[in-house]
Amino acid sequence: MIIRHLGIRAAILCAALGILASCDTAEERAEKHLQNATEYLQSGDTDRAIVEFRNVFALDPNNLDARMLYAKTVRATGNLPESFANFLKVAEAEPDNAEARLALAELAIEAQDWDEAARHGTALIDSGAPIDGARTIDLALKFREAVVANRAPRINELTNAAILLAIERPNDVILQRLLIEGLARQGDIAGALEVMERALDLRPNDQSLYRVRANLLTQSGDASAIEQHLRESFERFPEDRDNLRQLVSFLIAQNRIGEAEQLLRDDIAAAEDKETAHITLINFLRQAVGNKQALEELDVAVETYEDDNIFKALRAGITFDQGDRSDAIEMMQDILSSSDPDSQTNRFKVALAKMLIATDQRSSAEQIIDAVLLDDPVQVDALKVRARWQIDADNPSDALKSVRAALDRQPDDVEALMLMSEAHQRNGDAPLSLDILSLAVEKSGNAPRESLLFATRLFEEGRYRPAEDVLVSALRRAPNNVELLVLLGQVHVASQNWPRALQVESTLRNLNLEQADDRAEELQFQIYGRREGRDKAIAFLEELVSTDRGNARAATRLIREKLVDGRADEAVEIAENLVSDRQQDPRAKLILGQTLVALQRYEDAEDVMRDVYESTGSAIAALQLINVVGAQARPDEAQNILEDALQQSPQDPNLLWAKASILERANDIEGAIAIYEELYARDTGSIVVANNLASLLVTYREDDASLARATAVGARLRGTDNPAFQDTYGWILYRNGTFDEAVQYLEPAAKALNQDPIVQFHLAKVYDALGRSEDARSYFQRTLELSAPNDTRPQILETKDILSRDNN
Repeated sequence: MIIRHLGIRAAILCAALGILASCDTAEERAEKHLQNATEYLQSGDTDRAIVEFRNVFALDPNNLDARMLYAKTVRATGNLPESFANFLKVAEAEPDNAEARLALAELAIEAQDWDEAARHGTALIDSGAPIDGARTIDLALKFREAVVANRAPRINELTNAAILLAIERPNDVILQRLLIEGLARQGDIAGALEVMERALDLRPNDQSLYRVRANLLTQSGDASAIEQHLRESFERFPEDRDNLRQLVSFLIAQNRIGEAEQLLRDDIAAAEDKETAHITLINFLRQAVGNKQALEELDVAVETYEDDNIFKALRAGITFDQGDRSDAIEMMQDILSSSDPDSQTNRFKVALAKMLIATDQRSSAEQIIDAVLLDDPVQVDALKVRARWQIDADNPSDALKSVRAALDRQPDDVEALMLMSEAHQRNGDAPLSLDILSLAVEKSGNAPRESLLFATRLFEEGRYRPAEDVLVSALRRAPNNVELLVLLGQVHVASQNWPRALQVESTLRNLNLEQADDRAEELQFQIYGRREGRDKAIAFLEELVSTDRGNARAATRLIREKLVDGRADEAVEIAENLVSDRQQDPRAKLILGQTLVALQRYEDAEDVMRDVYESTGSAIAALQLINVVGAQARPDEAQNILEDALQQSPQDPNLLWAKASILERANDIEGAIAIYEELYARDTGSIVVANNLASLLVTYREDDASLARATAVGARLRGTDNPAFQDTYGWILYRNGTFDEAVQYLEPAAKALNQDPIVQFHLAKVYDALGRSEDARSYFQRTLELSAPNDTRPQILETKDILSRDNN
């Protein structure tokens, strides 16, 4: 009643005052706000215009004209997510709105969201709307498809089409980006840089363009241009500390240490946060000059800043790295005893916990981490330590919760992103793991460690161009990194880009490092073999081995090639000459022994390997001797040698692995499992150890706890195309009752490992579970055919029982 009376009174009041006509509808008031917004835009007052737009939407959220104008306005200000959201509302209300679709496709391409780009771009192209920019979208989508499929001829064709379209649309940024990549793929770096300069004239503050230009300049090899670019990037984007790091890294690579140090000292003078800038200088001195100079600078910092605990903690870190671990731990404990509880103190506690972990004091470290997280549940460093433990414990789900909490507080934390990638990989989600790893590389500023890991995985998947891009960017920061250069050379060989492969080979040699020279020779051999044929490659090895440049690796490779050609005498002669030239190098004798084994001259090989083992006691020599004795059907003696070697090297992983294999062949499954558990505890990241442990657990144990353990350890095998891993994962799925998915792994495994009776048995069992009786019987019979008559393994006994019942 009260509300109704108030409404009547309001209407009466309006009429009484003669202003009823001015009580406008919401739509009319919204239109006035839109007019105001338009006027503000015309006068250049964007901020007030945006306020008026929001008033429009509060009154009339379906005003599509306002949505379009607002979306264009915020796009111009750089608020791309807000722009995208409003263009999307228009497109959802008017699916045939070509202008909105074009804007959405452009924004999605700029954000590298290719699913959204395809959705809106395809709708635009299919509509046939004659709108400027549609051809660019069509070309960009086709180019992306060709890049993903690695279709070089199609990429060249589309690049040429883009060159023609750019004549009509010289200021089209998407087209410019396409051209830059296309020309770079064609090897026209100069042309790509020319397009880049036009793009930068249009968007001088687009930092992503600067990153692409840096990659192009790195490929050009123009050190002067690279330095000029890095200095320009640092001056234009001083808030991005990665620009400073990259410039410092470049100067270090040029051996201009003094200039790099002065740059960092100038940065301290100009910085608002001088303590952080000073920490950067100390870390630089620590890595590029030495601990002595870093400690001297720490003395200066302690006297300069009121809060000196952070610098005392840095001193403790250096002390720890120098090997004085007990002193360093005591220093950290002293800092904590005199510190008030705050966020910085928690960071010191985590630093102490890491020292305790490194000195095998895990339980004490756990107490510290638990206390820190009790005080601050989202303390990033503590969450990362906990995530590391959770991954190692095969608990990736909880690890993901920990790293997500860390990333909520620090979205750009590279270590947290790396942990997230590893957790997804441990969970068997390889594509998502790779996506997160890509983000970690970006956030790290193309740091060598992250880039090498990412590029290696891309290379293994045959994605050579993306791998090359990652490596080139990383080498801009670390141009003398041997591992990065080696992988880049392998990428060029795989993609048959011989000029660049030879350029990498030359770069490796110019480093004047023995390790780099060895890898350069290996790369040159691969180039010869792939480009000019095997005979040319062997001739290169023969020349190399005959000169002072020759090394054991080259000799081994040449021996292998001679053996493949059936030229046994020449292979033995090379090995014997190597022994003669390197009489004090036991590796040379082992190469001779391996050569003799390959020729089945076991007695001669045994003499050589026994001599090496008895004179050195090395685990490698022991393994070689065990293998050659085993090849002569003397298993008891091989086991005695193994036990003797383990007395000398009880923790050697290769010896333990050999023992596990012997125990498994002897049907001592529990003994083998115990060894694999030990190896796995040392390195939970080893996929081979994980596979072997999971395989034994799921194959030979029937209890629920063992099945759960095998499932957790083997989760990372999901999606694998390795036949042995497929068998393990498929059998885990079978044991968990997931028969339809299990058969997808066990069929290819049984085909690839067609001489392994246990693998055939696994497929037979899953066929039987699916009701495919005839297929099951066929593989049970195959299992029996492949097994020895006296094979007493439970799978073989079960097979005999099943077939016997069927026959009766």
